[in-house]
Amino acid sequence: MEEATTPEQPKRTRKLGRIAIYIFAAVGLLFSVLIAVMALQSKPQAPRTFDANEAIDGVMTRNYGKYSESQQGWLYVDETSHVTYLVTVVQQKKVDGKEGDELYLVTSGRAIANKDEDDSFYGVFQLRYRDGQLYEYSDPRRPSDVDPVTPERVHFEALSADVWGWVVKTSSYESGVGEHFTTTRNVVLAPRNEQIAVLTEFTAAFQVLGGGDCKETESQYADWEKAKAEKKAAPAEGETAQEASSEEAEEEFEIVPPRCTQLQWSYRTDPVSDSTFTPLYITRKAGMQGGAQVPAKTWKVMFDPKSYTYLLPEELKNVGM
Repeated sequence: MEEATTPEQPKRTRKLGRIAIYIFAAVGLLFSVLIAVMALQSKPQAPRTFDANEAIDGVMTRNYGKYSESQQGWLYVDETSHVTYLVTVVQQKKVDGKEGDELYLVTSGRAIANKDEDDSFYGVFQLRYRDGQLYEYSDPRRPSDVDPVTPERVHFEALSADVWGWVVKTSSYESGVGEHFTTTRNVVLAPRNEQIAVLTEFTAAFQVLGGGDCKETESQYADWEKAKAEKKAAPAEGETAQEASSEEAEEEFEIVPPRCTQLQWSYRTDPVSDSTFTPLYITRKAGMQGGAQVPAKTWKVMFDPKSYTYLLPEELKNVGM
């Protein structure tokens, strides 16, 4: 039995078909747009880069002044003392950062205008991209005592997978009556936020000598000790109590020759693989301290994220200071 069909049914069917086609077309267009947007977002941006030589020239000129072709360095004039320093680049390293090139730089300045000036300084710099812009983070003038920082005094270290830093050696000398002190220290620095942070300082070498080398220093001390013992054991015949008291007063102000101290420390780091900072393994080599032999010893020094420093044990603090 056939059903009757009214004239309105074919029109309604055709209208519903067109609506379905429009819906499918709109969905397809939206899907295509979504794919295009995702493709653009997932497309890696070209790494941001810059010319290292041009960047270094800009950093040095901004911080130290004009370059001198004749002296092969930048001439920096201290605004307070008016002393002129010749500043050179002693270490530079370009690495791949999160947003592009990163440049690490160490400079060294020594006084040249005044022949009597023996002071020096060093500077540490980092150039890196942040939010698409190139920024400079720096500490342009840190004291390095009497010895200028040279290339062999700078070690560029990976402290974590995200942080590079420097270990810079500085030396100081002190002289007293009949004794000489020499101290070399390792300063560990790294960029943090918008500044350069000091993560720790520890002694690299410490020496105390009288005259000559360690053997001669110990010989001088032994001679002094022997003479003192002989003087006490055999007082002069007829010596009065007043004379003895006078001699005791002289002994109180007598200069005691130093004992030999010769100590050295080395360090190493672990390979880095994540954001965790590597420990520092600091080793004191076998040496002499106050005339006595001391054995080798190694300390594992851990990094504290809260204070952003390496936590030195008491035995490594203030050695030679």
